[in-house]
Amino acid sequence: MKKIILLSTILAVLAIAGFCVFASSGQVKPKLTSINIIGPNAVPENTQNVFHVAAIYDNGSIVEVTPDASITVNPDKHAVINLGGIIETFKQNQQQQFTIYAKYQGLAAEKLVIVYPLCDKHLSGAEK
Repeated sequence: MKKIILLSTILAVLAIAGFCVFASSGQVKPKLTSINIIGPNAVPENTQNVFHVAAIYDNGSIVEVTPDASITVNPDKHAVINLGGIIETFKQNQQQQFTIYAKYQGLAAEKLVIVYPLCDKHLSGAEK
């Protein structure tokens, strides 16, 4: 959870810094070169995890654009996307995977994510 909050804070600072540099420089608007989906490569079942879409510009700036991006998850039997880039995973009997797709200003990105089941240690200990 701390990593998610830290990542969100870093992205917010980068976005603000990028905007301030652009606003104060009076230079030509930077060109969008790519987008990237930021988040873990593997997540546990029955959890909510935050993913971000970052826009990368030719001047090196990175801006979070999650609210403005179109984000989908496929297949949606393992996870769904909620507002703000929050992906909710479902209970799994075995390891599964899904792909996050993002589109922003004509560019696209995808990220493969593994969902792994959690073992219930309390039940396995009580059965012994």
